Amino acid sequence: MTIMSETISSPASVTAAGSAAPLIGALVVLYRPTPQQLTHLFELCQPGVPVVVVDNSPVAAASMVNGLATHGIAYLRNANRGGIAGAYNRGLTHLFERGVGAVALFDQDSRVSADYFRVMRESCTALGARPYAIGPRIYDENIRRFLPQMYSNGFSIRTLIFDAGASLQPCSFLLSSGCVISRLAYERLGAFAEPLFIDHVDTEYSLRALLRGVPFYVEPRLILSHRIGEKRQHRLGPIRLTSMNHPAFRRYYMARNGMHLCLQYVPSLPVALIPNLITLMQVCQVLLFESGKLAKLSGIACGIVDGMLGRLGPLEAARPRLAARLARD
Repeated sequence: MTIMSETISSPASVTAAGSAAPLIGALVVLYRPTPQQLTHLFELCQPGVPVVVVDNSPVAAASMVNGLATHGIAYLRNANRGGIAGAYNRGLTHLFERGVGAVALFDQDSRVSADYFRVMRESCTALGARPYAIGPRIYDENIRRFLPQMYSNGFSIRTLIFDAGASLQPCSFLLSSGCVISRLAYERLGAFAEPLFIDHVDTEYSLRALLRGVPFYVEPRLILSHRIGEKRQHRLGPIRLTSMNHPAFRRYYMARNGMHLCLQYVPSLPVALIPNLITLMQVCQVLLFESGKLAKLSGIACGIVDGMLGRLGPLEAARPRLAARLARD
């Protein structure tokens, strides 16, 4: 696989408006939200934007449910059934059944600009009645720079460089947070993979879209601030390295799901090998920079084995003894 930089101009098919603006809804996944995160959630409430909350918290808070109702926000209790993928599926089904044409996905930490829905509505209108997903540029607050946007044909990867003032740009991988999925895309691609539970859920959906020919786009005019792990910068001589500092249970899911995607997609899409290269990089990060090395490396090793064996689902079901041990650490 080759990695290179390339500037891609906006496709001509995107420039012409195709239809009336679709109704865009918002789906927010909660897990033990703080009062500040709920305040951010209320800021998403705009006229003409139906909002649904899917609560993955173990216990529902009656005061929170009542507060959401006063803001006109629908509440669905999921209790972490199917993890983040299950929450997406419950919320998307709810909104699409009520006539929404596209849905914006958010987690409880997501912060968007005031013009987010206006710009997304313009982009959805330009694309017209077709399956698609659109995501903003992602600004990682931990390292204070934008995450790279990638385009792939399944065999090689190109890092996109945007022209000044560019409109929609085709890409191949989107983070779920801040992403808009059209009804037709969800119908063609199907539900998010609940056996993955968390981590690489959006990677799997991107690979599925690449395989089935559903186009993904990045909207350069929009920026979503996001925190991925607890990234820290380190220097090893002249080399600058980053450690993620995810807890051990997340290391398990990342390694397991990365291996599972490799076995599932590499025969058709060799680019699916990349999550395993990320796992290898994370092993180095843990060994060099992070605390809790034994627990994290155990989680990674068990994850690789379970990914090869197809043992998926929540950690508590796949490996109850490991889950109990990590919960004590």
